[in-house]
Amino acid sequence: MFRGSFVMSAVSLLITQAFVKSPDFTGVPPSGRSAMLSAVSSSSLTAVCGIFTALFVCADYEQQTIKNVYARGFSKNSVYSAKLITVLAATSIMFASTLLFTYIAGNAIFKDGATESGNYAGLLTGQLIYCLAYSSFVSAVSLNVKKTGISIALAILGPSLIGTALSLADAFLKLESFKITDYWLDGFLGNLTSASTGNARLAVCAALSAVYAAVFTAAGYITNSRRDV
Repeated sequence: MFRGSFVMSAVSLLITQAFVKSPDFTGVPPSGRSAMLSAVSSSSLTAVCGIFTALFVCADYEQQTIKNVYARGFSKNSVYSAKLITVLAATSIMFASTLLFTYIAGNAIFKDGATESGNYAGLLTGQLIYCLAYSSFVSAVSLNVKKTGISIALAILGPSLIGTALSLADAFLKLESFKITDYWLDGFLGNLTSASTGNARLAVCAALSAVYAAVFTAAGYITNSRRDV
């Protein structure tokens, strides 16, 4: 019940924040579609998904109920899979709800405003894959750390800290034609929020987000299976 209440409360927060916190319409005519495109970056969707994931995944471990789950015959792999599927489903629900409300509100406020041309379907699909990759990262971390506070801290700061380290590497390498940060998860959202993003860059962001999701899932699966309960 708590988990369902959290998702509903989070959705309410996100759809409100997506509009109260002014969306970035710089160079983009305000409309329902442009508001929807900027909904994820204008809200705290990834942070909320990360907090939910940490709370959900770590709950059984901190309450010492996980041993009861294993006592019923469930394996580590089945528990990992069940928690991951629930996390990804909740992330998808929060993502879809935020976009839907923002689109409806955007149309109501901006009427039939002009919309900048762009691959909106591809960009939104890329945003969803990005959010799922982020939740996969937090899920893998939480299942191995098993502490809510530490997991939430890593969920919020982890990707940014990695991005900072990669930025320092770029500064050290001084390569003009190649930037490591262009291929790290934390740098994709800006491209996926801009209607002017070309299909080539869109494909890179979406494909690498999917790769990161797979890598985080596999890493979490392997490390979790090797650890004691």
